[in-house]
Amino acid sequence: MKNPSIIALLSLFITQYSLAECVHEKSVLGSELKTMADSHIVYVETNDSIYMPLSKVKVMANMSYVVQLFEKKVRTKSAGDYNKKYIEYYSYARMEKYLADSKEQIVNAGLETRIIGKSIRGRNLYAVTPVNLVKKKTILMFGRHHGDEGTANWIIEGFFNEYLTNSDFRNKYQLILYPMINPDGTEAKSRYNANGRDLNRSWSKERSGDKDEIKIIHADLRKYMSKVKENIVIALDMHGSFTKDFIYRVKKNYVSTDLFYLQQDFIDELGVYDPWQNRKFQLSNGDPGMARIVLINHYKKNAMTHESIRDIPLRNNSGRTKETLMDQGLAVTK
Repeated sequence: MKNPSIIALLSLFITQYSLAECVHEKSVLGSELKTMADSHIVYVETNDSIYMPLSKVKVMANMSYVVQLFEKKVRTKSAGDYNKKYIEYYSYARMEKYLADSKEQIVNAGLETRIIGKSIRGRNLYAVTPVNLVKKKTILMFGRHHGDEGTANWIIEGFFNEYLTNSDFRNKYQLILYPMINPDGTEAKSRYNANGRDLNRSWSKERSGDKDEIKIIHADLRKYMSKVKENIVIALDMHGSFTKDFIYRVKKNYVSTDLFYLQQDFIDELGVYDPWQNRKFQLSNGDPGMARIVLINHYKKNAMTHESIRDIPLRNNSGRTKETLMDQGLAVTK
């Protein structure tokens, strides 16, 4: 919970301010929440990026709260019903089977699949990393900070398929991949982990500040950062948005104009090969607990968030399918 708002004018400004990625996130007065609940499911931040349903939070009218808003028609879909209307939901079981089925290719590509820890509910947290790190350009990729954003994993799968089969690409780049950071949220079809925490608000430059699954992911990543930090050319955090495909990147004055134009070059080039992303981006300096912001601020890396529409109808006018989502992963390699 946040401090009381000083004046009504300030509260109006705060209401319009959003630092969200793949969710409608705002700071609002408690008196406004009832109206919001008429059209959205409302989750209220209580502490340390833990979000609780509005019905379980005692709200004071004159206090300011950070809330995350979800359209009711999207959030009420169970995973079973979801697949009857939308492109297949990418499950934890699918991810495990894919990694197992790809084992021979992974080994032949000089990579290994490691279980680096367990989620809150005891599910495996995976890393796919080089057996032997070398001094060459390195790509860092994360998937599924938010469990309900399933299209992100189809894109990751398309990217990884190309990485495994394209020796020219592998010769130029090595890969560090965390394919599913929030398996509990994935299985519950929830943005949050089993503690109700938003894992993309749970990173810290100090290891002691990381929360829940991020403690495990970040601890593993630190080992590689100490060896190949200078070789990481891009970090991509794969997410799903409400209505469109785009890239989140920082504003021009955030770090340097060099970073700004480096990110713009990537977005422009990706748009050549990905007709759905099509050079679209949003400027956002984000929250200090986001993966991409920690990577930019603390590790001085070029980090962006890749957003794809998370709920794509099976019958759609644009011809989108699981296969075209995987083609978007191929576009990233190009």
